[in-house]
Amino acid sequence: MIENLRIRRIISMLLDHFIMCMIIVPPLITIAIIGEGKTESLVSPYGEYIFFSFIFIYLNKDFFQGKSIAKRILGYQIVDRKRCVSANEFQCFVRNLTICIAWPLEVIISLFSPQRRIGDFFANTMVIQTEKQKFKLIIKDIKSTRLKLNFIGIILIAIVYFYSLNLFFL
Repeated sequence: MIENLRIRRIISMLLDHFIMCMIIVPPLITIAIIGEGKTESLVSPYGEYIFFSFIFIYLNKDFFQGKSIAKRILGYQIVDRKRCVSANEFQCFVRNLTICIAWPLEVIISLFSPQRRIGDFFANTMVIQTEKQKFKLIIKDIKSTRLKLNFIGIILIAIVYFYSLNLFFL
């Protein structure tokens, strides 16, 4: 059963990555085409904002009850480690910050620790098994979600984080 859990967690991570890339990449390609196919359209400051907005979406894929699309399909949820309740939006965001710089390492860590990866240690979260859900339930969760104060904090932290990454890689 442990080996099955490890394999399912890796599949969940890869499926999450695939789904988010399928959501993010087509709009970026469209923007490049609309920008007359010039690379300057994505290199300009506005292009950076657009690019980082899509990365922000990627980092917040678990916002809805601690479950991304792949986690819903495979039956996983991110929970607060101390209280065993659904992780809040801020915890999910912090948990995924390490993906930008250590995604391959996160996958390797998950082979040895299927319930916790590096980001879970920073966010004080873990992944548990839950009932598998149908894909259409995510729409219901999106409709029932309201803007919270910690979402504004997450946006501010994301701005600082992405600005720092941008300076680091330039």
